[in-house]
Amino acid sequence: MVEPVKCDQCRTRKIRCDREIPTCSNCRTANRICSSTGMGQRPKEPRQRVLISHQYERKIDSMDMRLGKIESMLQSLTASMSHRSPSSAPAESLAGTLASGHTDSSPATHGTDTAFAPDDSDGDSEFAGDSSMRAQTEFAGEVLENLVTRTSLHDLHPDLQSALSSLKQIVDMQHRPAAHENRFTHAKQLPHALLRDMPMPSYKIVLEVLREVKDFPPASFPTICAFMAVEDFNERCRRVFFPTEDYALTLWGTVNAGLYFLFQERAAAADGPRAGQLTECMHLFRDNLETVLKNLPLVIPARRESVELLLLGCLYSIEISKYTIARDLNTMAASICMNLGYHRLRTPSTPDQESKTVLFWFSYILDRALALRFGRAAIINDCDITVPRQISDTLKIPNVAWKLVLDQWIAYAEFQGLAYKQLYSPSALAGPPEQRAESARRLVQTLLKLVEDQEPLIRHAREKIQTEGFDSTSLFSFDMAILADDLVHGSALTLIYRAIPSPPGSASTFNRECIEAARRAFASHEQCMALAGESLFVKAGYIQWNIMHVPFIPLIVIFCHIVETSNLEDLQRLTKFVHGLQPVCAVSEAVGKLYRVCQVLLNVANICVETRAKRQENPQNQDMTMAENNIDMYLSQLGFMPQYNPQQNPPLYGNAGMHVNADFDANQAAQLGSWFSGNTHILGLLEEDLSGFDPNTWSAG
Repeated sequence: MVEPVKCDQCRTRKIRCDREIPTCSNCRTANRICSSTGMGQRPKEPRQRVLISHQYERKIDSMDMRLGKIESMLQSLTASMSHRSPSSAPAESLAGTLASGHTDSSPATHGTDTAFAPDDSDGDSEFAGDSSMRAQTEFAGEVLENLVTRTSLHDLHPDLQSALSSLKQIVDMQHRPAAHENRFTHAKQLPHALLRDMPMPSYKIVLEVLREVKDFPPASFPTICAFMAVEDFNERCRRVFFPTEDYALTLWGTVNAGLYFLFQERAAAADGPRAGQLTECMHLFRDNLETVLKNLPLVIPARRESVELLLLGCLYSIEISKYTIARDLNTMAASICMNLGYHRLRTPSTPDQESKTVLFWFSYILDRALALRFGRAAIINDCDITVPRQISDTLKIPNVAWKLVLDQWIAYAEFQGLAYKQLYSPSALAGPPEQRAESARRLVQTLLKLVEDQEPLIRHAREKIQTEGFDSTSLFSFDMAILADDLVHGSALTLIYRAIPSPPGSASTFNRECIEAARRAFASHEQCMALAGESLFVKAGYIQWNIMHVPFIPLIVIFCHIVETSNLEDLQRLTKFVHGLQPVCAVSEAVGKLYRVCQVLLNVANICVETRAKRQENPQNQDMTMAENNIDMYLSQLGFMPQYNPQQNPPLYGNAGMHVNADFDANQAAQLGSWFSGNTHILGLLEEDLSGFDPNTWSAG
C-alpha cells in the first residue's frame, strides 16, 4: 500500500499534515479542497552513476570562474610591480553616523557589534600609506633567502648574518596582520549585569587620593582638567562609587580613565606598602578602562561624555604604543565633535561651549599627529572650522601656561596638515618637483615663524629646569613638554627639507639643509635627555610623546645618510641616541619596543660601514660586495635607498631629453613617496610583538 503524501495546501504553508483521506484535518477545518498534486516539490533528477548533480556542476563552474579571476589578478599584479607609483591612502572618515542615544549601566552589547571586537581570523593587512613598499617586500624576502643559499654567507662574520636575519624578520612581519597585537590585553568580558557589579578599589583609598589631588594636583592632571574641572571629576566619582541610580558606560569609563592616570602618578611617587597598594588599584582601573574601550558600541552616543572617554582612551593607547587604536578612537571622537558642532562658532560664547571647544582642539591636535604618522590625510578639514584658534582667557585651567601651550600646539597641528597635503599626499607627489620644492620653502618660513613665537616660552622652561630640576618620581613634566617642542620643530623641519631634491652630483639623497636639520634635532634630543637627569619617568614620557607619537623623522634621515656615506660622526650620533634609550626600557614597555627597532637600525648601520670599509680594502672580496649590494637592495624596498644614481644628471636637451626629464621627475616622486612610506612602516613596528628581536646578541654597535 502506497503511503499518502502531504497535501498541497499543508506543503505550501509548511505545516504538519495528518494525510487523512479524502480530506486532511487542516483542510477540513479551513473548508478547503484537499489535493495532492505534488505542487511545490522539486522535480526528481535522473539518477547518475557518478554522483554529480546539476547543482554540483554549477558550483564547480563558479569555482573555475573565480580561480580564473584570481589568476588574472596575479598576472596583473606581477606586470604592475615594475612600474608601480607611490600613493597614499585617502582621508578615511568614520563610516556611518554616530547618533545620539542612551546607554544605561548594563552593557549595551554582548555580541560582536562593538568597535573593537576580537577577531581570531587573519584579517586583511592594513593599508600603510603607500602601496609600493608592501607590494615588493615579498620579492625582498626572496632575495635575502636566495642570498643565503647561493653564497657562502654562512662563512661570514656572525654580525653580518644577524643583520640579514633581522632584515628578513622585518620582511616577515610586514605580512603578519597587526590586528592581534592591536588588542587590549587586559580587557575583560563585560558580564550580563550592572556596571556597579564590576570590581573597583575601595572607595576609601579613592577618596584619599582625590583629597590629595584637590590640595596638591599632580603635574599630569591639567591634561585631564582640560576635559573636565576637578569638581566635575569628583562628582563623577561620587556617582560611580555611591550610586543612587544606574549610570552610563561612558561615565564609568571616564572615571576609570581619570583614576588610572591619577593613581599611576601617585604610585610612582610613593614607596613601601603604599606604592604596592596604589599600583594594584592602578592596574584595576587600567583593566576596567580597557574593558570599556573594548566593549564600546559601534554607534556610541553622540554626547560630550563620549568624547571625553574616547580622548582619554586615545591618550592611554598612545602611552602603551597602540597607535592604530588611538587613531580609531580619536576618529570617533572627532566625528562626534563635528556632529555636535563643537568646531563651529556660536555667539554668545558660554563657559560650557568653551570647554567643548577645548575637547575639539584636543581631538584636532591628535588627529594631525596621528594622520602624519600613518601617512594619511587628517579627518578634520580646516575649511570646516570657524571657532577661534586660541583658547579663551575665561576658560578655567589649573595651569595658565597650558593655554599658551595649547595655542602653540593648535598652530603646529595646522602646520602638520599642510605639510602632508602639500608635500607627501598623492596629489602632491603627482605634481612636478619644482612645485613641491616651492611649497617646502613656504612651509619652512611658516615653521620658523612658529618657532619664533614659541621661543620665549621654551627659553623660560629651559631656565626653570636648569634652576629647579625635576621631581624624579614624576611621570610628567610640564616644562619638559614645552622644551620638547624644540625637538618637534627640528623633526618637522627635517621632513620639509626632505621634499626638496638634492642638487645634481650630490653624493647623498638628502640635501644639506635636511641633514643639518636632522643633526640639530638630535642635539635637541640630547639636551632634553641631559636636563631630565636621572628621572627615568620624565624621560619615558618625553620619549613616548615626542619621539614615538610625533614621527621622529631625523632618525631615518641619519640612518639613511650613514648607509649612503658611511659618515662616522652621524654613526656616533645614532649610537648615542640608541644607548640613551636602554635605561628607560625599565619603566616603559613602549620605549623598550623603540629601543629594539633602533638597535636593529644601529647594527645594520654599523655593518654597512664596516662592510664598505672592508670592500674598499679588498675589492676582490666577492662575499662582501654581494652582501653590501643585497643589503642596499633590501633597504631600497623600504624606500631607504635610491634606486637610481643621485650623481647622474639627466639629459636636458631635445625631445628625448624632455621624456628623460619626465621619467626622472617621476622617479624622484616615487623615491620620495617610498621613503615616506618606509618611515610609516618603521613606526608601525612599534605596535608589533618585538619579543623575537634580540639585537643585544650582536657584538657590533
